[in-house]
Amino acid sequence: MKYIICILFIFIPSGFAAANLSAKPIIVELRADGPGRADILLGNTGQRAQYLDIQALKILEPGTSPERHFHSPDPAEVGLLVAPRRLVLQPDEEKLIRVVLLQAGITSDTAWRVRIKPVIGKIESTGSVAVTSIGYDALVFARPAAPVTTLASRRDGKRLTIQNTGNTNTLLHSGKQCGEEAQCDAVIGKRLWPGNSWTIELPNSGEVSFVERGPGEERPVIF
Repeated sequence: MKYIICILFIFIPSGFAAANLSAKPIIVELRADGPGRADILLGNTGQRAQYLDIQALKILEPGTSPERHFHSPDPAEVGLLVAPRRLVLQPDEEKLIRVVLLQAGITSDTAWRVRIKPVIGKIESTGSVAVTSIGYDALVFARPAAPVTTLASRRDGKRLTIQNTGNTNTLLHSGKQCGEEAQCDAVIGKRLWPGNSWTIELPNSGEVSFVERGPGEERPVIF
């Protein structure tokens, strides 16, 4: 009898537990005045061991779509060391992986994906088997020594364009736009990397407000 095994890998870019594997934090910021390293805690809440392969991928031109990566077996070429590269998580076990910045003299944001990929071992079955495995793409980024976020905006009726002309990323969140009758609509935000430009169609032509999360602070902004 022939066996059919279907394996589907799903990578989760946000910070919540999925299936039997958890990872936190899922976004790691490395500051120039910090130690240049951080830990990510992995956990297995399932009843079977998790075999994990972990690698660092440098993001080329962060914020562009589709996202493009660079990978090399030499961590010095990638600019980020991840250790260990492989590990086994037994049921109800937690382990740390460490990311270490190897790239010096950063003048503008540099970003990586740390891909945490489950490895499927031998599966014995008398029929067809479908295996769904949940992995994570953690975001790691390093800010320059003198981070500056500068946002330039342009309005054309309901269309708003925002550009980050600084040297570090900023996150616009908790967006809202209120109409004449004080009825407010939620506006989905976005992380803007240096050089990124974002155009959004708004519910109306009035002002829109966000909370901007830049390096070490949050502040309200209005466009």
